[in-house]
Amino acid sequence: MKIRYNFVKKEDVRYCKAESTVKEAYELLKESGYRSIPVLKENGTAFAGLIYKVDLLDHYVEKQGKDEDSIESLIQDPDAFIYEEDSFFKTFLTIRRLPFLAVLNEKEEFSGIITHGNVMDVLEDSFGMKTGGYILTVGTKEHKGAIKELVSTIKDVNIEGLLTLDNGDTYLRRIIINLSHDVSEKKLNKIIKKLEDKDFRVTSVDDVNLGEKVLTKQ
Repeated sequence: MKIRYNFVKKEDVRYCKAESTVKEAYELLKESGYRSIPVLKENGTAFAGLIYKVDLLDHYVEKQGKDEDSIESLIQDPDAFIYEEDSFFKTFLTIRRLPFLAVLNEKEEFSGIITHGNVMDVLEDSFGMKTGGYILTVGTKEHKGAIKELVSTIKDVNIEGLLTLDNGDTYLRRIIINLSHDVSEKKLNKIIKKLEDKDFRVTSVDDVNLGEKVLTKQ
């Protein structure tokens, strides 16, 4: 999955010009409500870095700075960018400590940003949160073919999403399964029994529509 399918386009992004003054940048940030916005140079085509509200306030309070001072020395994180053609999963390695990442096209031009919200949207989709249904947390002893066996056991139902946790653990693994919203409670109980007959342990079941657990086991 590429970055270009999941980011906020430039026309929807509030940004600051590299030649802006401290006052201009602060007013932009205050108006936007964000703690940081991207800074662009070269007539708004190139990414220069991020400007943070806290740094602007520090410039005023701690350094007794002036409104007309340049923001150049306050620009941070010039390497906080990713490319449209990069894998979306590269985001997980870089965005954690940042409010967002700039997105550049093949010409190195700024084309938008990817936010924590974009990451959450992808995770929600992978969990099947947008389609509803039941989310089962299944525990199993780690062994070759465990996922194949699990999927084969419930092959008569539509699986909306599947995610594994504890990857690399030698002994135990948790598998998160999202089942279609058209699964009835009666059908759900049959699925749980089928899984547990195959030595899979269903530790919890969440109803996506209700937003609550309907089964929890210790």
